[in-house]
Amino acid sequence: MADSLKAVVAGGTGSLGTETCRQLAAAGYDTIALSRHLPDSPEPEVEHRVADLRTGTGLEEALTGADLVVDAVNEVRSPVEVLVEGTSGLIEQCRQAGVGHFIGVSIVGCEKVGFGYYRAKTAQEQVVREAPIGWSLIKATQFHELLAWAFAGLARYRLSPRGPVPLQPIAVDSMVRRLVEIAEAGPLNRTEPVAGPEVSDLSGLARAWQARAGRRCLPVRIPAPGKTGRALRSGALTDPGAATPGPTFAQWLQSPSPPVSDPPASG
Repeated sequence: MADSLKAVVAGGTGSLGTETCRQLAAAGYDTIALSRHLPDSPEPEVEHRVADLRTGTGLEEALTGADLVVDAVNEVRSPVEVLVEGTSGLIEQCRQAGVGHFIGVSIVGCEKVGFGYYRAKTAQEQVVREAPIGWSLIKATQFHELLAWAFAGLARYRLSPRGPVPLQPIAVDSMVRRLVEIAEAGPLNRTEPVAGPEVSDLSGLARAWQARAGRRCLPVRIPAPGKTGRALRSGALTDPGAATPGPTFAQWLQSPSPPVSDPPASG
């Protein structure tokens, strides 16, 4: 690949954004990570700049000459403002800058789940699909890192979740490998699901984390009533046909770094 291609990663200091920057840089892209604040420990081979999707500050300069833009921003407190309105503004800035490929990231099954954050992700998907430039939309299943953080958070209160909710988690680096493949192939102009290698359930995943962490916790059933509960129990957050090579959650737990105890950054 020509080393002159420029990639910009919005949300470039979050868990997903950091790994995306690493792999794009390794693939030969001149990579810029955008975030609201500069990181204390910048990634080598990555240029860091300050930008804000809420206000648009810093975007025009950062996107000048960019060939690829990846939106790895996450926001749970103000999801509509950032994920929907912010993404719309980012895509417009991409159009003005002549960016050839915009990659958005969403969640498998978010359109079937009634939570506010998931509704915002569904609306964000529509913004990406209506982009006036070349686009690809990756819908990923839950990340191993996110599940481990959630289990660690509950374990602080000596609790461990249980429930018949099928999940198909994937490691962040496995998902990003597919993202880089899509970046190099060019705009798909369609949605691409990316899922973990194995379907498990919430109870089994929580028990696996608990055993690896050596924590004694009280099993607590997580209520999931109504339409949302039915969707979750029916496997809304899985996509067996999109299974991607990589470690299962149990295999990932045996690697040197997990289980995590700090929340994954949003960039």
